[in-house]
Order: sequence, then structure tokens, then C-alpha cells
Amino acid sequence: MNFLLRTLSLSYVRRHLMKTLLTLLGVVVGVATFSAIRSAQGTLVKGIRSTVDRVAGKAHLQITTTGGVPEEVQEKIRTLPGIRAISPVIEQIVVPERGELGSLMVIGVDLLGDREMREYGFEGDDADLDDPLLFLAQPDSAIFTRDFAQRAGLKAGDTLPVRVPTGVKRVAARGLLSPKGFAEAFGGNLMVVDVYAAQELFGRGRRFDRIDVRLAEGTTVAQGTATLEKALGPAYRVETPDRRGKQMEQSVNNFVAGFNVTSGFALSIGTFLIFNAFNVAVNRRRRDIGTLRALGATPRQVQSFFLLEALVIGLVGGAVGCLVGGAIAEGFLRMMGQTTETIYGVSSPGGSVRFPPGIILESMLLGVVASLVGAWNPSLAASRISPTEAFAKGTFQANIAASRAPRIAAGVVALGCAIFMALFPPYVGTPLILSVMALGGVGMVLLVGPLSRVLLRLLAPLLMGLSPVAGRLCSDALLGAPRRTSGTVMAMALSLTFVLGIGGYMGSMTATMVKWMDDVLTSDFYVRASANWSRPDFLFPGSLRQELLKVPGVRAVESVRTIRPLYRGHQIVISSYEVEPVMKRIKYEYFSGNEQSIVQGVGRQGMCYVSENFQRRFNLGVGQAVELETPTGIVRFPIAAVVRDYGSDQGSIFLDRNTYLRHWQDDRVDIYDVSVVAGADVGQVRNLIRAKLAGKMPALISTRQEFIAEIKKAIDAFHALTRVTVFLALVVAFLGIVTSLLISVAERTREIGVLKALGAIPSQIVRSVVAEALVISLVAVIVAIPAGNLFASFMEGAVARFYTGWSMPHEYPLEILAQLLVALPFISTLAAWMPARQAARLKITEAIEYE
Repeated sequence: MNFLLRTLSLSYVRRHLMKTLLTLLGVVVGVATFSAIRSAQGTLVKGIRSTVDRVAGKAHLQITTTGGVPEEVQEKIRTLPGIRAISPVIEQIVVPERGELGSLMVIGVDLLGDREMREYGFEGDDADLDDPLLFLAQPDSAIFTRDFAQRAGLKAGDTLPVRVPTGVKRVAARGLLSPKGFAEAFGGNLMVVDVYAAQELFGRGRRFDRIDVRLAEGTTVAQGTATLEKALGPAYRVETPDRRGKQMEQSVNNFVAGFNVTSGFALSIGTFLIFNAFNVAVNRRRRDIGTLRALGATPRQVQSFFLLEALVIGLVGGAVGCLVGGAIAEGFLRMMGQTTETIYGVSSPGGSVRFPPGIILESMLLGVVASLVGAWNPSLAASRISPTEAFAKGTFQANIAASRAPRIAAGVVALGCAIFMALFPPYVGTPLILSVMALGGVGMVLLVGPLSRVLLRLLAPLLMGLSPVAGRLCSDALLGAPRRTSGTVMAMALSLTFVLGIGGYMGSMTATMVKWMDDVLTSDFYVRASANWSRPDFLFPGSLRQELLKVPGVRAVESVRTIRPLYRGHQIVISSYEVEPVMKRIKYEYFSGNEQSIVQGVGRQGMCYVSENFQRRFNLGVGQAVELETPTGIVRFPIAAVVRDYGSDQGSIFLDRNTYLRHWQDDRVDIYDVSVVAGADVGQVRNLIRAKLAGKMPALISTRQEFIAEIKKAIDAFHALTRVTVFLALVVAFLGIVTSLLISVAERTREIGVLKALGAIPSQIVRSVVAEALVISLVAVIVAIPAGNLFASFMEGAVARFYTGWSMPHEYPLEILAQLLVALPFISTLAAWMPARQAARLKITEAIEYE
């Protein structure tokens, strides 16, 4: 076998070096995408877990509640049995004025009483603060880690400007933490301030984000949890720091799931490229196979020979893919970190991506498996070639034709089953999704080849009519090598189907949400205190509404408060506002109930209304009630209506503001919806509000159009997946076309020489090769358009309902299709340049002598 690899394989590689490199590149792209995503995800999750653990310190339990923990809870639990120490905490992310320093995690603690919870090592032989009273007396006091201070050039007593909700504020370094334990949280980018100063700084009022609890010796976590839950009631969550970290990890993993699909797609396409390359290699080396069989080689030896080639490609491609993945993983980490912080409010430290040995081995293994899977069928076909058949091309082609009918029948059955299961699902969830995608993929694999040959025959007369010489050469080349052509079309069609399907889902979601925003967001402008949607860094006092109503030109102001509690294990959204005035200006699509039932039931009787996906997820609708845990106890809210709403992918509940104030006793506000009097200048009113709030509290004031654009920007964060898949589709197109055309030129070397001897000029040869590339792309697009439409419909239907509970109308991704129709001809022409140049430069004597 070593002899065969050294002679036959190496000689083939030398003669077809570019084709081999392109096949190898298919593995590299798949492995690089997978390893980059996996390593970035691992680094992100590990950073979150490390930050949660280090900030928690010696805390055994953490107490949280919707809207923040009131100050008086401290005294309520301080003297409970089994409690050794408690510490109130406020957590927030800020950005220094010097952006190159990165984000800072601000931890607000009661420093003098926090020593039981966290270990503080200060500059100077770990001494205490030089003047603890000065630290407490000055609201600008802060403690930094020594590592951060060195990067920022800070010494004790120096000040650092940071951006906080109220603007840029200078904080003074009153102490420096040694880099160990707590000080290593958030990658060392840590700033510690007094918890009561943080309340003022971040608009928390008389509340904390949480209270950390350390249990006494001999008290178990279960005992401590039971004691606290009994004392506090059901409105408070008592959980370990580890559980809180896992909830944050779950949010990250839910988001990254889409990227994992992309990496799987990249590996699948790499497998098809290998399949195509080995399929052609078997065809081109039939004479070598026949010679080996005639000399006594067994079928198993022939198959093992090709599989060993695939193994080498998998190992080399996997190794190079890991190196490339390490280089691009930083970009994935930044993308994931920014999106999870914006959408989910999950903050993560920056830093370099860690590439653990486990991911390297996993990536290498996947590269090898992809290569072996891609080469298995061609190697099996090679082992079945008899010596006589190997030297008879007609017999080989006849076998191809004979196998088409069963292949088409199997493909129709597989695709039909996929469509039937999508329309009439026998079960739900991940098993359904995997089953439909697997059956649909098999159906396409089996049908694309025969379908592409039919399309090529239909296009042949058109090509010859446009260019008699180049068109005929192109048609003969494509129809004369059906395996090579169909393999290339198959890889491209599958990638384009995936892009159009995912793009169709994203496009439908965006179009649906934009229409919903047009119906619901109807105020003239919106006054916010925070740019973060999930985790506001500042909340307005409820009394500000009356101040805003006094601003000249303001007609109406509604107060919006949004909280995100857990309900039956899912993080839902509860929104409250003044229902009666709001219902006069918004338009809902109702599934149950109507506007009057909301005004009467929700606005006047303390009921609620829910979103369609809440009803579907929890099976609760009109005539039933939702039981919610509030600071005043468990409250039962009858449901007055069910509406289509896209504010949360887990479900939304809507209450009147008076109802919320009565039960949650929290008058803070996230957003003020402001409407101006008829004829008033919106810009002038906005300037008056800015002047009124300047220096007192933050004010992000957006017009209706600006506000919708900002929400769309957050939605577009999810479209990173589409951008990655479009890029991969173009890479697949390039690799597939270059490989196919290089092989085509090599196979037709003698033919091209004869054509040149008969008078064909280089430009005609070039046009025929470029025409091959364009026709392959065209056929792939024609196949992908209906398949992508089916895939998009499935994503918008069964997949969307399972993961979000949303239903949305179908929107074909015309924008992405248009982009592909513009990009693919350019990519195809570029891919054809090298093979076309090679064909045009062939010398007649060398071409005719080629064997």
C-alpha cells in the first residue's frame, strides 16, 4: 500500500496539484469554521462562568427578585439562623473614556462589611485602604485591579474618566487590588465602588441587584435555601452562583446554536467537495484501477487505497483548518460577545480565544470523518470496477445511466416524506427538525444530479445559439462528464438552498417585526435611560412623567416598565404601561378578545393580556388566568385577550401600570413614550427635554424612525449567521467551479489540442470554459430557488413555532437572491479564469501527445 501511495497517489497529485489543493481547501474551510465557533463559544462561556464564580467569592447563595432587591430585605435576613454574612451587590458594565482599555465591570459592595464574602488584596503588602473613611465619604471613590491600573497608567489618587449613564464621570483610584481571586474576575477589568454610591450612579433607587449570602458552618445549601425562601416568600429567587452562571450560559448556547448549524453546514459542503473530487478521480484513474486489478489487486485493496488518500487529506486539512480557525476565532468571539450583551444582557470579559486540545482533536477528527465519508462511495465504486470495464468507457457510462431510475425514485420518496412531515408533523421539537432536514437533504442529493442533466440538455440549444463554437464546447464538456458536473451542481445547490432557507426565515422575521413595530410603536419619540435592551444600566424615577408633561409641545407621556422574570422555567417579559391611552394609538392583530376587552379588563379591572407565543408555549388563553410571583405574594391575573406580539421569543404578559405599581411596588420606568401636540416641532421638543434632563439623569431620545432603526439593528445581530452562510456559499461556489473546470480542462487536453489544430482560437476556448462556470452556477440557482423556498417555509413554520412560538407570514428572500445573482456570475468568472488560462495556453503538440 505504501508503494501505491508513493507512486500512483503522488504522481496523480503532481499532475493535478491545483485540484488536490482545492479539495484540501474544502476540508480546511469546514474545520476552520467549526473550530473557530467552538473555541469562541468555549472561551465566552468559560469567561462568563469564571466571572460569576470569582465575583461570588465565598457566597453560597444569591437572592434576586424582579426589579431589584429592596434595602429592607437585608435586615429581614441578617439574623436568620444559619446565616453567617450577607452582602448587597450592584453589578454594571461601563466603558472608560479611553476605549482601548476595554469594558469595565463595576461591582458595588459595602466594602467594610464585605470581607466575609470576598478577599481583597490591596497594593502595599496587601494592606487595607489607607483611608477607608475617605473612600466612603467621597462618591467618586473606586478601587481598580493592579493589572488594569498598569495598562491605564493609574496610581493611587489618580482619576480615570468613565462613561456612566449620566455622562462622563471621573473616578479616583483609592486602592489597587492584587491580581488574585476576586481581582481576576472579568479578565481583571474590574472597578469596585461603594454599593450606595452605585445606587445613585445607576438609578437603582433603594434597591440592590442581589444580596450574596454566606452560610454558617454546618448549614447546608439546602437548609439555607429553605430558610431564606420561607422568610422571603415566592417572589424572591434563592439560588447558588453556579446555577445563575448556568442560566447565563444557556442564553449564550441558545444564540450560538445557529452558528453551530453553520459550522455543520460548512463541514457538509466540504464532504461534498471531497465526494466530487474522488468521484472524478475514480473516473480519471479507471485505467490505473484496471491495471491494478489485472495484476492481482483485490477490491478491498483498491477501496483501501482511495480511503488512505482521503485519510491523508482529512489529516492535513484538519491540521491547517485548526490553524486557520485559531486565526479567525477572535472575530467570532467579538461577534458573539457583543450580540449576547446587547440582546440577552449577558456580559462577558474580552481576551484571547483559548484553543484547548479537546477542540483541536475534535476538529481533526471531524475533518478526517468528513474526508472518509466523502470518499467512501467513490472508493466503493472503484473497488467494483472490473479490468475489462476499466478500459471500456461506454460500459462505465451505461452503468451510470442504468442507475438513474432507482436513484430518482428514492429521491422523490425522501423529499416527499420530508414535505409531508413538515406539513403534518407526527411529532414536534428537535427530532422533527432533524428528520425533515435529513430526509430533505437526502432527497436533494439523489435528485440534483438527474435534474441538472435535464436542465443542461434544455440549455444546450440556447448556448449554441448564443455562441456556436464556445456554446457547443461548453455543452459537450458538461454533458460528457455527468458525475463531475452533477457533483459540482449538487454542492452549490445545497449551499444556496441553505442560504436561501435561512435568509428567507430571517427576512420573514424582520419584515414581520417591522410591520409589528409600525403598528405598535406610534409615539413621536421615546425617552430612554439605557441603550441596553435586556439589562438597563439606569431606570428613570416614576415622578419624571409629570415633569415631561410640563414641557411645551408635549401632548401625552406613557410610562413603560419591562421586567424579565422566570415563568415555569422560561424567562418571559412582563410589560406595564397606561393601557387606556396607549390602546388609542396602537393597532394589534387579535387572536382572542379585542380592544374593548383590553381597555375594560386590563385597564380597569386589573386583568392582563398575553402574546400569541405565550398562549402557545404555556397553553393559557382567554378564560384562564396567569399566576405570577410578586413582592406582595402570588397574584392571579385573568387573561382578557391574546395578541400577536414579538417583544419576547419566550412569551409576553401585559399589565396596566397601576396594576403593576400595586403589586410590584416599583415605580421606576424604562422608557417614556412621548407624543407631541399637532403641529409641534419634534426636534424642538426633543431639545427642550434634553435641556431639562441635562446633568441630572441620562436621556437617549429617539424619534419613532430612529427607535425602530435601533431595534432593527439589534435584530440584525442575529443576521450574522446569514452573512456567514452567504460567504460560505460563495466559497463553495468558487472551490467547486475551479475544481470542476480544472478537471474538465485536464480531461479534454487532447480534445482541446485537436480543436486548436482545426483552427479554434484561444478566445473561443476561454469563452467555452467561462460558459461552463456560468452554466453550472445558473443550474445550481435554478435548483436552489424552489428548494430554498421549501426550506424557508419549514423554518418559518415548524422551527419558528418550536423555538419561539411565533407564527409569521412567508417572505421569499428576494434581497439575498438578488445578491447571489449578482455575486455568483462574478465568482464563477473569477473561478474560471485559471482553468480558462490553462486551456488557452495549451500547445497543440503537447495536448495531442497527452495521455
